[in-house]
Amino acid sequence: MHTLRVVQPIWVLGFLGAMILGTVSAQEGVEKPAPQPRIVRVRVGNSCGWCTEGYHDIETIVQPGRMVIVNRSDSDKQKYPDLTQEYTITERNWRDLQRLIEAKVLPVFANTFTNCPGCADEPIAWVEVQFNDGTKKSIIYLAGEDPEPVIALRQKISAIRVKAKPRQGT
Repeated sequence: MHTLRVVQPIWVLGFLGAMILGTVSAQEGVEKPAPQPRIVRVRVGNSCGWCTEGYHDIETIVQPGRMVIVNRSDSDKQKYPDLTQEYTITERNWRDLQRLIEAKVLPVFANTFTNCPGCADEPIAWVEVQFNDGTKKSIIYLAGEDPEPVIALRQKISAIRVKAKPRQGT
């Protein structure tokens, strides 16, 4: 009986050791899910492909700490050079924008749009979201027919622009 008491703790320790090694080995073979890509840049814009003179392409690019608005023309570049305005935005504004995009805008990209924006010389609008892994998601639609979440996105960007400080030297 005395030997049984010595054997029992050794057997229990051996069993627990085997369980721990088995669990560790099993976890090594399990792949961890890849982290969710983070939004690093948002582009929104409008374009009028049939306009012949003046500025008819506007793009707003928002990324951490910065907003850039560019007005372009396909006509005479000397008469209509690209106009660029740069602004500094707060970290809070960037985070709020990311949250809005993740919650409301990204689901819009899953919808299939059956029309042909711009095919009949109509003005178009677009939204593009860029991620830290190099991927992008975007939609193009007829200007003025913004999906509801995109209206909220454009309004949020406008509100950020109002609060933003112009960058020096731009």
